[in-house]
Amino acid sequence: MRFRSAFRTVSVAAALTLPFAVSSCKDQPAPATNSPALPGGGGSTAAFDKPLVPTGAVKIQLLTNGTSPFWDALGKAVDSEKKNVEGTVDWRAPEPADNNTQRQLFESSLAANVNGIGVSPIEADAFASVIDAAIEKGVPVITFDSDSAKSKRLVYIGTNNYEAGKRAGESAVKMLPGGGSYVAFVGNMSAQNARDRYRGFQDAVKDHKFTELQPPFEDNKDVGRARQNVAEAVTKFGDKINLLVGLYSYNGPAIVDEAVKSNIRAKTKIVCFDVEPKTRENLEKGLVDVTIVQKPYEFGRVSTKLLYLINRKGFKAAMDELKPELETQGMKVEGANIDTGVDVVTPDNAAPFLQRMREMGLTST
Repeated sequence: MRFRSAFRTVSVAAALTLPFAVSSCKDQPAPATNSPALPGGGGSTAAFDKPLVPTGAVKIQLLTNGTSPFWDALGKAVDSEKKNVEGTVDWRAPEPADNNTQRQLFESSLAANVNGIGVSPIEADAFASVIDAAIEKGVPVITFDSDSAKSKRLVYIGTNNYEAGKRAGESAVKMLPGGGSYVAFVGNMSAQNARDRYRGFQDAVKDHKFTELQPPFEDNKDVGRARQNVAEAVTKFGDKINLLVGLYSYNGPAIVDEAVKSNIRAKTKIVCFDVEPKTRENLEKGLVDVTIVQKPYEFGRVSTKLLYLINRKGFKAAMDELKPELETQGMKVEGANIDTGVDVVTPDNAAPFLQRMREMGLTST
């Protein structure tokens, strides 16, 4: 799944929004800590305000934070959007999913003279210097899915992860109004999206008698380790657990598998993120209580379009052109952030959501 896959063309409006009654956090304001007015909390975009490649071929590279069915939708968006690009658009995933491997992919892209890079940093702070070096060389860099807010990246495209975490926490409070004890699972707490989601979740539940049994289990995006972590938590805490929280897309299936295997599902609520194929099946079976669904298709589509426009017209002109279109489609553009929004999906409202996924040709999101 590292590169491209066939995908029939879908309309921009259809790709952006699933038209049925699910809750969305796209109307929530971004927290100040995730909304620098300019790149790097005050850097200048002036060097990118003139066209970089006004004519001829443009080479765009997107780098994810690992391999997962979650990224299939981004790949489909790239395949669909590249028909509008004179040049090439590719996406790659670091294997193994660690900072050093991702850095090597990034630097090899620079060596291949790409004209723009989008990246989902595995380690937000450690990757800032890598991004800044590319910016200094005149290569536009944006982040998607997970930010590197201390860097000079031009724009972050994706979920307002703090607000998404809050929606997960608010869902937990509704299911467990008397409070409870929880354990969370995640790939890497060094990633900005993980930090923000967990902070949002904690803020939502902190005044409602919820207890964190231990800090989040980290699995370094290893699916096997993710399952082991859930098994370890069940063994360690047993009947104390009222809630299991999965912050990355593959954590949901791992949680369900182990909860069912350990016979604790009936008395334990499950909140997770996104809809991998197994999560889709678990929603249909009622084995997931809530999943907070992001829009990776839009990560790929908007990243590709923005990087291409920056090269053709310059940064300011690119943003001026895109902003009205994105806001009409329900996204929020605030400073150097494009919030693509989320949906809150439960077994009760899953059917129309999953139907829309099928109509779009998506097996995961």
